[in-house]
Amino acid sequence: MTEPAHAHQLLEKTVALLPVSQEDIIFRGIAAEVSERILVLKKGVVRLQGTYGSVRELERRIQNEGVSPEDHTLYTDLLEWRAIAHERSELLCILESL
Repeated sequence: MTEPAHAHQLLEKTVALLPVSQEDIIFRGIAAEVSERILVLKKGVVRLQGTYGSVRELERRIQNEGVSPEDHTLYTDLLEWRAIAHERSELLCILESL
């Protein structure tokens, strides 16, 4: 049995046994996964804040010190912080649309 067929059968069985709709189950699953990812991203921000304080401080540090050709850590961390902010924003939009 293929995975989509198996998932569909589980969904049908669940709806038959529980007082929920397929839509409710799907939305709850999406909400759970999105929430878990937001928590992972938050841990990343906490780690970066512990190192740099804020994204603005990291940007100032890069502006003042530059990025060493041998060590791109500052720039890599800035890119990571920006990526986290973007992904978090997209995930929050998904939660708001549920």
